[in-house]
Amino acid sequence: MKAADRVLPLLSGVRPHGQNRWLALCPAHPDKHASLSVSHSHDRLLLKCWTGCTAADIVVAVGLTLADLFDNALKQRRNPAAERRNCAAQKLAEWREKELTKCGLELRTRDDIVRRVNLAVSDGMLSPEEAIELLAWPYHRYAELEFRFGQLLRNEDMLELWRETRRDED
Repeated sequence: MKAADRVLPLLSGVRPHGQNRWLALCPAHPDKHASLSVSHSHDRLLLKCWTGCTAADIVVAVGLTLADLFDNALKQRRNPAAERRNCAAQKLAEWREKELTKCGLELRTRDDIVRRVNLAVSDGMLSPEEAIELLAWPYHRYAELEFRFGQLLRNEDMLELWRETRRDED
């Protein structure tokens, strides 16, 4: 089995960059732009992360060993610790997407309520005092929710946010 067939499916954002060459997101660090160059040379796969990650860091991040970079590797040994890290990272990314959707919907709902109450006040259907009572819930912790939504969008402190939700569930 060729090393490229073994390694490339484990990488994200892979795109061809010439004959037997590819660019991909480096799995060894939080990568937003393809900083990993992959090329097949003779009987091996060469990895170069332009931000400084070593080949060892990269293969560990995808659950392989350096031996897996060679064609017809005698034995395809998986790294269980790296597999657990990859699984955890994937689950955290899935949680982030769900949480982002949930926060976005909640903000949209609150904004819609505020819009409707303001419209009712301007149409004379509600007094300002009644509007204040109705707006207590939409404005309760709105700034916190908006801040959290921003963190989720920027992918900041994901592990801490996840831990926070776990504490809230207990």
